[in-house]
Amino acid sequence: MSRNLPDAGRQPLRLAAVGWLPLVLLAACATSTRWQRELLPALSRARRAARELVVYFALPGRDASDAMQARLADPAVIAALTAGGFDAVVADGFERSRLYGEWIGGGEGMGIAVLDAAGRCYAARPGPQDPPELAAFLRMCAANRGELARLRAANAADPTDPQIQHRLGCLYLRLGCRRQCEPLLIDAALAGVEDARHRLARLYALDGNVTAARRWLKTASRTPAALATEGYVLFKERRHARAAAVFREALASGKLGDERQRALLYLGKSLHEDRRDELAVPILEALANEATGSTFEAAAVHTLRHIANPDEGHTHGAEERALRPSAIRRR
Repeated sequence: MSRNLPDAGRQPLRLAAVGWLPLVLLAACATSTRWQRELLPALSRARRAARELVVYFALPGRDASDAMQARLADPAVIAALTAGGFDAVVADGFERSRLYGEWIGGGEGMGIAVLDAAGRCYAARPGPQDPPELAAFLRMCAANRGELARLRAANAADPTDPQIQHRLGCLYLRLGCRRQCEPLLIDAALAGVEDARHRLARLYALDGNVTAARRWLKTASRTPAALATEGYVLFKERRHARAAAVFREALASGKLGDERQRALLYLGKSLHEDRRDELAVPILEALANEATGSTFEAAAVHTLRHIANPDEGHTHGAEERALRPSAIRRR
């Protein structure tokens, strides 16, 4: 097997616990974050204290929403909130639909938004998430604070620099902040930053707009990262066998860098959807057992649980759940 396809080694699945175990221990020694119940007071308190705020938009009475809300106090989630220095609040997605649309944009009104100390949304995930997925997402947000601040400052100093626009747009895309990343990536692409084209294709594929995704992908160079994006577009088109082949090609290049885990996850998911679980499971297990605490490892665990227990229902990864075609502007 290629060196970029991890050898599962048939190890017992560790469920990526190692990555967040230190956070659990740290949280035990700190004042734990608690989920508040009133949005506006929580916003005010966070602004006064210069703390970031995690907002869970719930849809009371919806099974998936109620199930996620019941698990918000999971130790892994509380550990990630506490270690990251976040405040947290539950908001009614029906009553706060305008804010949901402004901060998250896609979906039916359920999801997570992360606001910075100034109250600006910089990260988002629509739809339900398991506790390990949510904890991994929160860790990613905390880990990227410094880079986000640096790129924001650089963009404010020179708003027309296409390279800065590209780097900031890519970071927003990785954090799920689609509304912020779209104009930055469009400007970068039109200014000649080649890599921005396939990033826009990924953005529109995330939103379910594969027509726009294909339009941008057609103009992108065939780099390994662009191949991984093409595989994702194929996955969204439900062309799973072809998607798996393209992901394998991208991984075989050995040049995916930070895109490697994403490609492995969607290779495994593509094989599963193509009813080749005998190939999907070892790839997903090996990814989960890398145990770096990443969102992709948590999503691999989620997919493995579905494969093992299909009667529990099939929900895809957090980044692709509960989206609607109108979430971002058509291009």
